Amino acid sequence: MTTWPADARVWREREAKGGGTPWTEDGITFLADGEEPGVLDDSYLTADDLANPDIAANVAANRETAALVTWVAQHEQEQAYGYWRGPDDLPLAEAPIVQFDSEGQFYLLEGRSISEALSADVDGYRQDYEDFVAPCRAAGVEIAAEVDDLEEIEPAVTPKEFHQQRYDAHRAG
Repeated sequence: MTTWPADARVWREREAKGGGTPWTEDGITFLADGEEPGVLDDSYLTADDLANPDIAANVAANRETAALVTWVAQHEQEQAYGYWRGPDDLPLAEAPIVQFDSEGQFYLLEGRSISEALSADVDGYRQDYEDFVAPCRAAGVEIAAEVDDLEEIEPAVTPKEFHQQRYDAHRAG
């Protein structure tokens, strides 16, 4: 069992008790121990799909990249959120937040915590970033007061770069 950062534990425990989080209305839920985000499921691919070298290389690269993430939340079956430990196996407290989407793309998000990253990611849809500050702080979770105050964490190798390296390696044979 991975020890999640404090803010992720707050939201996970709240959901486990039947409560919501500031992002519940946006369709974001926190994962249970050992639960993989639905968007990572590639079982829909057929044998014919996997016979295509590009698809096979991409599936392998996705799996290898995803294995270096500690997944903590998901948006329905469309996006997954987690901590990019990367090939250097960064401690979660130092790891940037990564999003994986249904198009198979990895993105680094701004923010030092999953709470900041989620608030920024859904900024402008149902609410603005600043609307998430009070509910987070009321739950004992500190986040930056404004979206412009969020930090960008740049790891030595981003998930996008790692994925490309692994894809190229699989394509090379």
